[in-house]
Parts: sequence; C-alpha cells; structure tokens
Amino acid sequence: MILEDLPALSTAIIWAWASIMYGDFMRRMNPLTVNFLRMFYASIILLIPALVLGLNYGAVWGSLSGLLSLVVGDSLYLFSINYSGVSIAAPVSYTYIPLTVLFAVFLGEPLTTPKILASILLIPGVYLLSRGGSSRRELKGLFLGLGAAIAWAVGQTMIKVADMAGLNPISIAFTRVITAGVALFIINRLMGNDITRAIRVTMRSYLPVVAVLDLGLGVALFAFSMDLIGLGLTVIITGTMPLIAQVMSSLMGKERFSVIKFIGALIIVTAIVTAFI
Repeated sequence: MILEDLPALSTAIIWAWASIMYGDFMRRMNPLTVNFLRMFYASIILLIPALVLGLNYGAVWGSLSGLLSLVVGDSLYLFSINYSGVSIAAPVSYTYIPLTVLFAVFLGEPLTTPKILASILLIPGVYLLSRGGSSRRELKGLFLGLGAAIAWAVGQTMIKVADMAGLNPISIAFTRVITAGVALFIINRLMGNDITRAIRVTMRSYLPVVAVLDLGLGVALFAFSMDLIGLGLTVIITGTMPLIAQVMSSLMGKERFSVIKFIGALIIVTAIVTAFI
C-alpha cells in the first residue's frame, strides 16, 4: 500500500466501524435521535477549530450539503442499517459514488464507457443483495439505502462547491453537522423524542467518540486524501467501505456472513472502481 493511500483507507475503515457501532444504539432508540446525537457531539468538537480557521460564503453550500447528506441521506442510511443490517445498507448506499459520476454529466462532464459500465454493474449488485435478504424488512432496508445514495450523491456536489469557494475542510465539516443538527433537533422535538434523556444516556458512552471519528476525523482524512491523490482515487479507495464493513461486522459477531450479500457488495465495489478507470 502506497503511503499516500493511507488517509483514504483509514477513512474507509473509520466509516465502516462507525456504521457497525451505530447499530448498537439504534436498537435502543429512534435512528433519527441517533443521527441528531451524532451531529450534536461532532458540532461541539468542531466548533472551536472551525471558528479559528474561519468561515466564508462557502458555508452556505456546506449547510446545504449537511441538510441533504446528513439529515436526509444519513437518516435513511441509519434506518437502512436498522432494517437490513450493515451488510446490505453499506453497499447499496455506496452506489452514490457512481451516481455522483453520472450526475456530473449534467454539469458538463463527458459520459464515458466506464461510467456506463459502472451503472450497468449496479443493477446485478443491488439485485443480489435483495435476493440475499430473507424478509420484507431487509428489502425495505435496501430501498432506504438507495434513497440514501441519491441524497448523498447530491450532497457531495455541494461539498465540492463549498471547497471551490475556498472553505477549509474542517469548516465544511462543521457547517454540515451544525446545520444538520439544528434540523434534526427540530424533527426530533416534533416527533416527541426525548432529546435531553438521549444526551444524558449517551454522553458517557462511546457514541461521542464514534461520532467525532466518523464526522470529524473521517471527513478531515477524506479531504486530506483529496489533496494527496485526487478526488477520483480517494473515492475509489473509500468505496471499499462496504466490503470492509461486511468483513468487520462478521468478525465482530454482529451479523452472519452471507455469500450472496458478499458477492453483491463485491459487484457494487467493482462498479465504483470501474466508474473511474
């Protein structure tokens, strides 16, 4: 492994581990509450660094990214994990990577043969994951994962715009989580979820650590990797997250290993790599 690739690989490992750990909390509370707690703890840690590094008008795009990626996308992703487990949720949701490539065509980027092949490969990959599901609950999780993929694809575009506006990676991460946190707080209050109790119960748990590593360190490493090896290669490496999540989840005894689910995830990862050939 080339040294320059390590930040992107570290990001994939962090995100895979975080996806598994969130499942423990969602078995005890509403996924929307868990999503708010992620934003709450990450916002606290990122506040001072973001103020020191500064903000500019790119914060508007960072905020829009937060609403799309973290409120809509991550909530759907967490619900997907809750219904179908990370073995299905992670690979299906990560179809956002080639989807982002396809969306870029409408922004003037060329439609190449690898992009077309990647899109076609997604079909059997998602199909195998749906066949691997043994219940309607898992199938519901699959479709929620696809919804997350679409929200993430649009949200990633906003991150790029914020970056082009000159907003630093830490401030981008902060504007995303603080905006998403406010929106999720309102949603949870309207639903009658007890936010105060949720904070009190989790503040001494490992959830704050998971949230900061996921939304803070993970995003920072992703941005650092973009500077080292470029966006394309960074996305390819972090796109291995679904496979890492499956292996990690199996080794940790969280989920049973399924050959069909593994093959489905492998095909989707192949599609992600193919999109950037």
